[in-house]
Amino acid sequence: MIRPKAQGEEGMALLMVMGVLATAMVLLAHLMMVSEILSREAYAISTKGLLRYQAESAADTAFWLHLTDRRLFSNRTLGQTDQDDFRTTEGFPPWMLDGRPHLFDDEHCAVTLNSGESGLVFKNIASSLRQGLSAVDDADLLLEIDAFLDAYNDYVDDNDLRSLNGYEEEDYAADGFPTLPRNGPMEFKAELYWLPGWEYVVSGEIATLPPMQIPYNYANAARVSIYSATAREIADKLDQDEDSADVQSVMEALRLWREEGIPLDDTLEMELLVTLKNNFSFLEAGVAVVEANAYDGQREVMGGYRVVREAKISSRTFFADNKRECLSLWERKWR
Repeated sequence: MIRPKAQGEEGMALLMVMGVLATAMVLLAHLMMVSEILSREAYAISTKGLLRYQAESAADTAFWLHLTDRRLFSNRTLGQTDQDDFRTTEGFPPWMLDGRPHLFDDEHCAVTLNSGESGLVFKNIASSLRQGLSAVDDADLLLEIDAFLDAYNDYVDDNDLRSLNGYEEEDYAADGFPTLPRNGPMEFKAELYWLPGWEYVVSGEIATLPPMQIPYNYANAARVSIYSATAREIADKLDQDEDSADVQSVMEALRLWREEGIPLDDTLEMELLVTLKNNFSFLEAGVAVVEANAYDGQREVMGGYRVVREAKISSRTFFADNKRECLSLWERKWR
């Protein structure tokens, strides 16, 4: 016997069916969203890997062109343009450590070459930190520097004797670093940031450390390359704030140089240019920092590569082996 449907049962059944369909649609939308996310992540990962190879290739090409530049032209004064007479004759544009971008692969990859010597050098750390300071006007800063140098000397010496303002094993252990100090020469420039009081005395960049057993002489270390200088380094040398008119004029001149190739002589007042030449290096360094950034077609994914190499071909440490088959490599990393 078939029971007649109660009033409202068809409506309830319809609601249940609609509810199941709605839930199914939500799940389907979620699955589509997850699929899209996984697809984008897979694209980003695979593309980034390819872009890193692309950046590495462009950086190596740029470095070889830089070495060719050094062989062709003995004048290593920075600020040269492809309109210079001797370059026009050779038909070879500048591949120098001057911070100008070089574009590869339909402008999807940009490479810059900068000085690797600029910054604080550990070998001359005491004289570098005290350079230009007055015993009267900078007395407090000099006391900070002396305290920092005591900690530095305790870090690199091979004993446990504490200097006047030193920092030894028990001090680092109390700060949560039981394996410090090194009690030997620093191997990485970032080690300087482990020392107490560094933030009061180290205002600029730190020069790249050569690999162990390479006795490199930083010829231009006393002066930062103007084409690789930061706003803070320029402000410190000019004894002005970063937002001062002179510092902003220099930064704008450097931007015009990098983006449009306009020499600093054409954009800076003569007095300011002379001041810069007295405080910064306008000669090319012997260590090259090559940075390359490659982008996909939509510029949504970037792969970067940075390498530091010695660029003095005549140096005995230019090669890493006695057979002179392998170039020395100071530092490299991918981004």
